Amino acid sequence: MSKIFLSTALLVIVSACSRSEPPTPAAPPPAPAPVEAPAEVADSVYLNGRIYTVDEAQPWAEAVAISGDRFVAVGSNEAIESRIGDNTQVHDLQGKFVMPGIFDLHSHPYITPWYGSMNLELTGAETKDAVLAAVQAYAEAHPEKEWIIGGQWLLGVFPEDSPRKEWLDEIVPDRPVALLAQTGHAMWLHSKAMELAGSAAETAPGQLIVSHKDAATGEPTGTINDHPTQRVARPLPQARAEEYADTIAEIFEMFLSYGITSQQTAEGHRAPLDATQYLEKQGRLEQRVFVSWDWKTTLNLAYTLDDIEGQIRNRAKYASDYIYPDYVKIFADGGPFSATSLLLEPYEESFTGAPDNHGGANMSEEQFVEAFSMFDDWGVGVHVHAMGDGTIRMVVDALAEMKDANGDSGVHHKVAHNTMLRQQEIERLAELKDVNIDFSPPIWYPHAGATPGLTAALGEARADAIYPIKSALAAGLSVGQGSDWLTANPTPNPFISIESMITRANPFDDSMPGQTNADEAITLEQAIHINTLGGAEVLGVEDRLGSISVGKFADMIVLDQDLFEVASDEIYGTAVATTILGGKVVYQRATQGDIELELDDSTVQMHH
Repeated sequence: MSKIFLSTALLVIVSACSRSEPPTPAAPPPAPAPVEAPAEVADSVYLNGRIYTVDEAQPWAEAVAISGDRFVAVGSNEAIESRIGDNTQVHDLQGKFVMPGIFDLHSHPYITPWYGSMNLELTGAETKDAVLAAVQAYAEAHPEKEWIIGGQWLLGVFPEDSPRKEWLDEIVPDRPVALLAQTGHAMWLHSKAMELAGSAAETAPGQLIVSHKDAATGEPTGTINDHPTQRVARPLPQARAEEYADTIAEIFEMFLSYGITSQQTAEGHRAPLDATQYLEKQGRLEQRVFVSWDWKTTLNLAYTLDDIEGQIRNRAKYASDYIYPDYVKIFADGGPFSATSLLLEPYEESFTGAPDNHGGANMSEEQFVEAFSMFDDWGVGVHVHAMGDGTIRMVVDALAEMKDANGDSGVHHKVAHNTMLRQQEIERLAELKDVNIDFSPPIWYPHAGATPGLTAALGEARADAIYPIKSALAAGLSVGQGSDWLTANPTPNPFISIESMITRANPFDDSMPGQTNADEAITLEQAIHINTLGGAEVLGVEDRLGSISVGKFADMIVLDQDLFEVASDEIYGTAVATTILGGKVVYQRATQGDIELELDDSTVQMHH
């Protein structure tokens, strides 16, 4: 007899002997199996893509769903199709390669009051005569302007000497002229403008080079460097927000064409911030802008230091999902190209004419500590320009001292450029919480416009040991990249950066073949990370930006080729087909029939 039968028989007997007792209540029915709630209907979905998310938990996906301005689902076509409702916009990616929007950690969009659509632009003038002709033509065409303001002249146009005020006096006899160099570190002045500079013609305390002087007479030539330019800038007419806004909108549109959805500016002050906010209120701001306020820099234009610090203290009025005003730009040095960086070992004697010239930094270590501590207390991250290995060491020392004094504030700080970053500083930076780096401009050496000058200044060994990206990553540093557009690079194209980080060669100019510091080459995955999530990690916003992940802002780009399926030396030719910012299509590559119109890149020139 089976156990089941015996159990049943016993139940019958027990039941018969207990009829006087109230019946035992029946056991409650089993709870129904939980029914999964239907997936949230998305505003838009993108299907049939080859999506590289840069999210370690899920590196690849076929499709994404977006609601509002965030990703709400990332996964297979089947999973995402469940998010489609009657009003969902459905986009077929047709197998195209998709990745997060690019994060550019060092750009100069706010220099534009000096040139571009608002003033005189000298970008295309490649000779002295061409520059002077452009200035004269502009002055004659604009008799109403009290000042002739412009910029983007190249240092290499005047190899024999610095530009002269007399040249401007002759072609514009009646008005002051102020022309900012492409680097942003020098200004060429008319005699009337020199009068306004006053004592700026003399050496200022703590500055290495502030004025070029005639070798025979000792008189200023009309070219001044760095801080004294502020004295000239203060009386200049400042653009209104409405005037400035159109220029900025055009610049941001250009960034979108390269897939750049977030950028950290290398300057900032009231005028461009007002213009950027003006764009946002109009619904025209199509860029996430992390603003680095000018502080004791060449580019803080018409403001005193007290005014600038007041603007920084009142920065919260600009804050939004598109404007992040919590950073400040500090120039620790100039650059090795002009011997205005501090070096651990001296410059080549043939370059400076002196046997033991180490250059110098813009402030003492104590002054750096004081500045870093002040801004850390204010909740403001420092964005420090540092190129020379001696300058970088001094800055790292100062950051470490500030951290010891202030403790863990949670404020993220960054050292920018890092041209001559050394292993000792890499290891020390890795020990400092919330202090990270960017490499800027992108790594496109060797380059005929830069490598010879760098070699002349540093010698071959040091000139080759630049931009140690692999070592920085191996140490655990968060690393981003910056284009350094517009001062050192006429294009913010990030695919220059991605390709050259892998090849350590120049992607687009074969005038100087070979590699620079080849041992520091990295993988494609690492290069993409640096250009996306790395930037967000450096600034401490990786919880909302940098990867295609649920809950993050829906910023992504569609490319015309798969970066994982082309040769590494073909990455530079990549074009962006579509840029999506906060779930909204903000750029689509122009097409003519079935032929895509090529984006035009200018030849890159390096001047620091």
